[in-house]
Amino acid sequence: MLTNHTLAAARVSAFALSLFFLACQPQNQVKQNSEMPKKMIWAWERPEDLRFLDPKEFGVAFLAQTLFLEKDRVDQKARRQPLEIAEGAYVIAVTRIESKSDGFSRSSSFRTPKGVDLTNNVVDLVKRTLDLPNVKGIQIDFDAVVSEREFYRELMNKIRKGTPKSVTLTMTSLASWCTGDAWFNDFPVDEAVPMVFVMGADTEKVRNYLRNGNDWQEPLCRGSYGISIDEPRPENLKPNRRIYFFKNSSWNAGDLDSLK
Repeated sequence: MLTNHTLAAARVSAFALSLFFLACQPQNQVKQNSEMPKKMIWAWERPEDLRFLDPKEFGVAFLAQTLFLEKDRVDQKARRQPLEIAEGAYVIAVTRIESKSDGFSRSSSFRTPKGVDLTNNVVDLVKRTLDLPNVKGIQIDFDAVVSEREFYRELMNKIRKGTPKSVTLTMTSLASWCTGDAWFNDFPVDEAVPMVFVMGADTEKVRNYLRNGNDWQEPLCRGSYGISIDEPRPENLKPNRRIYFFKNSSWNAGDLDSLK
């Protein structure tokens, strides 16, 4: 027969074990979207005719607008270049965010002198991209510095809260973020796309990290890769993940061999 002391010890052990398993579980996971193709084309601010892409195999994430943030306002630069996409393609509208200062703080810099929060202005502009033809998802491209992280968190929460659950919400991520301190682990996004190109001083470090078989420490980064066909493809990428392809010039049918 188990004594009260033995039962108490067993309960403590079970509780400790449950805490261990909870601690081992990531706070957030990539949410697989079976409708979104495994190959996505980034179409940036240049004339693009992508009707040669098979919509069953390729989706398109196009730059819809760039938002420039200052201490007292947000300036919008909407896409001005023509874009042609095959009928039925999965389309994501990308909003690029750039700050014109050395970084903002949530408590002061993102509020105008009258106390108006610029976050809501940015949310409204992002949500408007859902009115563009055939858009099924939105993506935020923002290389936030440390002082902008709380603003970014508030922004993503408001975007997710203000859009239907059927809308895919994704973000780009610096590759270094995916091997770091998991500061965006609680973001309500379907996936974060690690940009494994134009990495500057981190290039060899990240390439060696992947070459050695390592996976991203941040769980949200484990569903996709962002690569450029203008650079050598990183070695030892994990299989069966979505690939976002970038190119510094307009896409053409001759690029298809580079997308395999």
